[in-house]
Amino acid sequence: MESRARIRNLGAVGCLSVVALVVFGLFWTGSTFAAASLNGQVLGAGAPIANSMVTLWAASASAPKQLAQARTGADGRFTLDAATPGKDAILYLVAKGGTPAANKAAGDNPAIALLTVVGSKAPAKVTINEMTTVASVWTHAQFLDGAEVKGHALGLKIAAGNVPNFVDLATGGWGEAIQGPLNSGQTTTMANFATLADALAGCVTRVTPDACSKFYAAATPPTGSAPIDTLTAAQSIARAPWYQPDRVGQDHATGAVHAVPQLGAQRLGPAAQV
Repeated sequence: MESRARIRNLGAVGCLSVVALVVFGLFWTGSTFAAASLNGQVLGAGAPIANSMVTLWAASASAPKQLAQARTGADGRFTLDAATPGKDAILYLVAKGGTPAANKAAGDNPAIALLTVVGSKAPAKVTINEMTTVASVWTHAQFLDGAEVKGHALGLKIAAGNVPNFVDLATGGWGEAIQGPLNSGQTTTMANFATLADALAGCVTRVTPDACSKFYAAATPPTGSAPIDTLTAAQSIARAPWYQPDRVGQDHATGAVHAVPQLGAQRLGPAAQV
């Protein structure tokens, strides 16, 4: 009788353990999709971009999923509240349009399209500017189609993991790897990066009335359509960096020309080679 009682007790404990695991699993699954608050700022030429539409997307092998959307305030800041996607999804932000404080007289600029790929987990703070756009486009060129990011899970993970090498996601400034001697003083990687960001900034702020049209003409690939905004222009340059780099790097305000050869991914380590 005592043995049977022990068996019954063990059976009860086993059932409780299974229930506990199921409950734990439910809570764990719930935390995977828990709401997350993301604070950020959209900048153009180092100054805020007001009234820019910021959209948070989740990229995967299928079409990207929109998670949240908000407009920036006068200071370029925004806050997004969205459910965190599954572990294989990569989060990215696209900012479109808005009025750059660097040139308020030019008004709303529909040519503005800036990108920041943040990875599988939303950071507490993020910046979207020309530098984050260059870093995100050059690491994700093969996964980009306009403003959409899509691809196999491993490739997206590797590409997203390399973005911080180029840029600090929180500040929009230089990333850790690109500040090292190899990428800053010993090679032209940092200089090329800065020139590309400056080329985008000229259109973002419309430094001259025809800055965007000239930039589009310079960034138009040898085959295919002309760019329609700063993001598609950056993609065109990334996919054909050897094509008319002197025109891409031209400062249309001063007439100065800076060649823009391809950013050396091999200098930033194997993670860049997706």
